[in-house]
Amino acid sequence: MPNHPDCPAERAAADPVFARPVPLAERWTAALLLLAALALRCFYIFRFRYDSDEPQHLHTTWNWTQGLLQYRDFFDNHTPLFHFLFSPLVAAIGETPDILTYMRFAMVPLWAASLWAVWMLGRRLFSARAGLWGAVFIALLPWWFFPALEYRTDNLWTPLWLCALVVLLTGRLTGWRAFAGGAVLGVAACVSMKTSVLVGVSALAAGISLLCAWRWERGLLAHAARVTLAFLAGIVLAPAFLCAIFAAKGCWAAFYYCVIQHNTILDVDANVHPWWQRLAFPLALPFLILLAARLIRRAPSPALALRWSFLFLFAGLYYTALDSFWALLTRQDYLPFYPVAAVLAAPLVLWLARKARVGSSGGAALLAVLGCAEIALILGGRPPQVDGTRDQRELLGQVLQLTRPGEWVMDFKGQSVFRRRAFYYVIEPLTVCRIKRGLIEDTVARDLVGKGVCVVVNRQLSYGKKTFEFLSENYLAAGQVRVAGRVLSKAETVPGATLSFPVAIAAPYVLWADGQPVRGLLDGQPYAGERLLTPGQHTFLPEGTYPHLDLLWERAAADGCFPVANQPGWLYENARALPANR
Repeated sequence: MPNHPDCPAERAAADPVFARPVPLAERWTAALLLLAALALRCFYIFRFRYDSDEPQHLHTTWNWTQGLLQYRDFFDNHTPLFHFLFSPLVAAIGETPDILTYMRFAMVPLWAASLWAVWMLGRRLFSARAGLWGAVFIALLPWWFFPALEYRTDNLWTPLWLCALVVLLTGRLTGWRAFAGGAVLGVAACVSMKTSVLVGVSALAAGISLLCAWRWERGLLAHAARVTLAFLAGIVLAPAFLCAIFAAKGCWAAFYYCVIQHNTILDVDANVHPWWQRLAFPLALPFLILLAARLIRRAPSPALALRWSFLFLFAGLYYTALDSFWALLTRQDYLPFYPVAAVLAAPLVLWLARKARVGSSGGAALLAVLGCAEIALILGGRPPQVDGTRDQRELLGQVLQLTRPGEWVMDFKGQSVFRRRAFYYVIEPLTVCRIKRGLIEDTVARDLVGKGVCVVVNRQLSYGKKTFEFLSENYLAAGQVRVAGRVLSKAETVPGATLSFPVAIAAPYVLWADGQPVRGLLDGQPYAGERLLTPGQHTFLPEGTYPHLDLLWERAAADGCFPVANQPGWLYENARALPANR
């Protein structure tokens, strides 16, 4: 704000409590809790289950290492900065089933940046104690703790948003400061288009705050107009540069579709987003405005009044706006909310402790107890003995064992990481909704045939009915994947009785009877092992009796794959996995 001294000086003049240093014992307590948060984070990196978004982001990052251009050569519905920045690290690590674990560790510096931003905001807008305990509170908050350890774009997007707040709120808001804050938010937009929600809610929160505090200074609105123009000039820089790059590469249309058009579809999650939940924003708005006005009246200075009101309104408006208007609600959408809530919660607890006359040590003790309670919630909510990463690591190990570089696979969101997906789109709620509405053609079966795909991810619910039927007929379950093959006879074969069967995927096959040697005539020729079969109808005349007979991709048989062919199924528990890599 114009002609306002820096916030700490204002607070010290208004209330000496703000200027008090944090006692040494309190600092040590907070430091121990922060170390506990770091230790828990490192531990759960190895144990917390992988979200399906993580391999999707990692697969997109890996595609950059292959010299492919996002949107033109492969689909992704996120802006590209996150994937581009981490591609050198993925290239350096190489193909390993543990790649997601390593990439989760790469998120630790971003987590630390978020804690620093919370500390800075609390320290500059409230007090050193509030900043310290705000960082402790958010570091251990379970609803933020688990999404923040995952490899996802949101964990670069969130610290960028918080750093923009630090730039904008921790000093006199000059034109250059507004420009710098806008530039940081512009970079955030290159990481996630959800930045548009942050900007919209922030504009509403700032506007309401100005209207509530217009009496403070005559020149306030004029100054607000000047810094708004500077802010807008900063925010468009990075997105404009990004758009220019993709336009120069000749893939503007693909960029626009994937990032904007694909994501803008209504009622994607209507079943889990009831109509009454959409009333949250309009019902909460008048109460939030009344509380913000009261907060402004209690602030020690005009500058602090606007900053406090803005943070409070942003937290309330952002949370309720997501509930009311966001098309596809996910837990990571709330990541920017929790740190702002932590900035506000710590001084509130300290203020309540003062009002209750329990002393400064009592307030710190209360926050320490809250931190310990958060640790208990983390450990209770995700038992440490449960390894949630096993399935994805086994899946990736199977894919790497069965496929070679350059071969295609079929997964739904990039779970194969190091192999390209035969179907262009990721199969997630937005794509499924578009397929059901006829906006995207389901060409999975055609793509599998055209690209000779012999390995698909073994997850039934991720595929449409037509695709599921094709995969059930032409692939056999084997652990976390399905491999090319089909059931020829579920019952005992009869010598001399011809078996006729179609082949959809061109590949070398073997006849499989749980490892028993198979004899007979395949397409009129003596069967002597591996045979390349082309798409079309084929016949086999068995010479002996076999409990059941199947056709199996030769490489899967050679690598020790034992499919569940006599009981075709999709569940992992019904299939035996490949042995460990030799």
